[in-house]
Amino acid sequence: EVGSNDFRISDMGGTGDVTSGALLAAVAYNATDNEYLVVWRGSDNVGGLVTGETEIFGQRLDAATGAEVGSNDFRISDMGGTGDANYNVYSAAVAYNAADNECLVVWMGDDNVGGLVDNELEVFGQRLDAATGAEVGSNDFRISEMGGTGNATYTAHDLAVAYNATHNGFVVVWRGDHDAGGLSDNELEIFGELLGADGVTIGPSDVRLSDMGGTGDNPFAAGWPAVAYGGGPDELLVVWTGDDDVDGLVDDETEIFGQRLTGDPT
Repeated sequence: EVGSNDFRISDMGGTGDVTSGALLAAVAYNATDNEYLVVWRGSDNVGGLVTGETEIFGQRLDAATGAEVGSNDFRISDMGGTGDANYNVYSAAVAYNAADNECLVVWMGDDNVGGLVDNELEVFGQRLDAATGAEVGSNDFRISEMGGTGNATYTAHDLAVAYNATHNGFVVVWRGDHDAGGLSDNELEIFGELLGADGVTIGPSDVRLSDMGGTGDNPFAAGWPAVAYGGGPDELLVVWTGDDDVDGLVDDETEIFGQRLTGDPT
């Protein structure tokens, strides 16, 4: 261990308030400024937020000391605006873009804009200036389109993000329930999308990456993905927990699976 033991980073609701809290943290390193950005799902009691209203928050830390830098517990997402506990966020992930000194924060959220309805969970993103934490570009832009728009039956969950240094972009992956390509309801597979540094999708959206149990068979599923970029071979490796029916595997026999992908967005 180095420095302070178990130092506290968030203070959702201050101290001694069990109605506010923080969950599901992720972190990225900013090599330019020697800082970390920590993000999490939190419920707070400031800025008009109400009990049960969860959003994504962030905190910059000095990598040399662990000391907080900049704004304290700054809010990143605004699902459903402010003061409405019907629209919330869940897990978050973050990656650092060294070329532009920015971070991309992504999360699973429930919003009320663009025709979305309550409980229609999709993947959203927000670019941040890594040096200040200030938002850059489009606010809370939508990344996934599970089941289209206006249908809460199909949703996105469990996401991860990686930065593609060769092409200055990102890949976002998630566990999704979709109605395209012959998939049935609750047939959970891993999907992905390539984004430019500006957050705009490159190529096809909602690309299916896993095929646990084939297609049209929902007892076999995938979840909890992770992704890393390999600069040498210009490839991405996506891995996930899966339940498949090949090579003698039986239902509910979960193992780790993977898929190599080209890093070239073209």
